[in-house]
Amino acid sequence: SYRRFDESPWWEPETRGHHDTPMKISIVISTLATNGTLRAWIIAQLLARHYEVEAIGLLRPGDEIFPWVRDYDWRPVSATGVYEAVDALERAITGDIVYPQGLGLCSFGAALLAKRRRGLPILLDLPEWEVHDHLKLDHWVSRALMIARNLVGPGWSNPHSFKYRYVLDHLTRFADERTVACSFLQKRYGGVFLPFCTDTDKFDPARFDKMAIRRKWGIPEDAAVLFFGGNPQPMKGLEETVEAIHALDGKVNARLVIAGRDETHPYTRKVMDLARGKAIGLGPQPFHLMPELLATADIVALPDTRAPKSIGYIPAKIYEAMAMAIPVIASKLSDMPAILEGCGYIIPPDDS
Repeated sequence: SYRRFDESPWWEPETRGHHDTPMKISIVISTLATNGTLRAWIIAQLLARHYEVEAIGLLRPGDEIFPWVRDYDWRPVSATGVYEAVDALERAITGDIVYPQGLGLCSFGAALLAKRRRGLPILLDLPEWEVHDHLKLDHWVSRALMIARNLVGPGWSNPHSFKYRYVLDHLTRFADERTVACSFLQKRYGGVFLPFCTDTDKFDPARFDKMAIRRKWGIPEDAAVLFFGGNPQPMKGLEETVEAIHALDGKVNARLVIAGRDETHPYTRKVMDLARGKAIGLGPQPFHLMPELLATADIVALPDTRAPKSIGYIPAKIYEAMAMAIPVIASKLSDMPAILEGCGYIIPPDDS
């Protein structure tokens, strides 16, 4: 029942196709320093097949472009203050359409400013549910107080704060169209279903020799390898994965391999400490190496925890693992049961 992404685009009347000059689309990202750039990177390449594309993002002094996609032709915008950043991003937009990624002040906020100043249409991409912080509280009164404290309290200098996301969530109606990454988001915001995707020519298991690659990366050849690629976070089930590995002591020689944020980050360090030698950290790696790294795996475990954010979240790694013919174990959350129907294992959340 979903409309296809390329079906009668609202922004392109039939006559436009006869013009010599291609339409230009400005993709706007809140920050180029995190893995949130990954979906924008994929979308930019898909759109570039038919349109002129520019990909703009904030890069604060001292930050670096996320390593997986560092080779792409991004247009970084440098700014320090919040409102300076939004204004600079808006001024950097030169396209006919603005395609902000997510509800960030420096993405959707800049797009709204461009719509107000220049009348540019907005195609808003919603890759995950970003306004869920208050739902961690059980009672509606506590939630209301939390929202009120955020809206009247300090913290306006942080462009990624809940207060901005909460306000921008109520302004999504000003977007001319939306693309969404899962069914929960489509029910909440409407729009066109645009799931994550992967290049099955690059993510092809026939291209790789598993044991040779394990030797290259120092991964035991006799181990059962559970692979995690991305930034370790509490909701992503890494602690449950470690508990499961410890439960297999004496039965299976299992290891957790993490390719992503390194041990300088406190949560990654916590996971490594809990693993007690049963986790191997490879640190951040460029995205073009992800098929090779996945080829070392026997299982991809995605046991997301029962957190409000998980309701509207689909890990992109699920599609990459499926392309590489690696068994996937995932929690019964969001669209994961439908995605893995007949080709994966679904477990209850929070169940190591």
